[in-house]
Amino acid sequence: MTNDAVQKQDPALTAPPSPFRVAPGRVCYPEALGAAASDAGLRKAERTRLRILAGAAGLLNDADRAPLTMPAAAAAAGVAHGTVYLHFADRPALEAATAEGFAHFLRDHLAQVRDGAPGSEQRVRAATRRYVDLFAANAGLMRCLTQAGERDGPFRRVFHALNRDWNGRVARAMQAQRAAVGAPIGAQEALYAAYALDGMVDEFLAQIHIRRDPALARLRADPEATTELLARLWRAAAKG
Repeated sequence: MTNDAVQKQDPALTAPPSPFRVAPGRVCYPEALGAAASDAGLRKAERTRLRILAGAAGLLNDADRAPLTMPAAAAAAGVAHGTVYLHFADRPALEAATAEGFAHFLRDHLAQVRDGAPGSEQRVRAATRRYVDLFAANAGLMRCLTQAGERDGPFRRVFHALNRDWNGRVARAMQAQRAAVGAPIGAQEALYAAYALDGMVDEFLAQIHIRRDPALARLRADPEATTELLARLWRAAAKG
């Protein structure tokens, strides 16, 4: 895949961005949707749709992984069963809207990170900390994303789209950084390295927050230590 290819807008992420302003301190997607649903400036239909999405996202984010069904989403949102069908044709449509909204939520949050210059240690650390917080607050939804390869569906499509978008940007930053220190790296190699580093981060955070490995228990309560470890590994690999 060339850099030109990864810069193109992916069909899986062409839905409108999050219908609410992403607050840096509100990293839990179901909670952010719930808060947005209380915005008196929105039309009643828009607020109801956000409540339903918040209910669906909450079900998928639940540690016990309750199945996403239309009745369950209605109950979680506090609306009548038939109301859900006024906004979403069926369960796949509701799941797709939840997956796409979550993907935009992640991208919006990461796009807000402006600490330091692109590719700098400060920017890498800030972006890593934001992602660590997002993963911890949305472990169930991240499980849907990172395990999406098990079956075709909206979470699988947005996961691949997010990877293409994010890792394409990382690869370009890595190329610029390597060129600046006289250690150039080709576009394809940089893209592969970006995917490998991204996979390392996702797997490590999954061990902490999804599989809850006892050996990593201390890190669940110490996002600063998690951030420092991952940022240090990322910088070392990126610089070569």
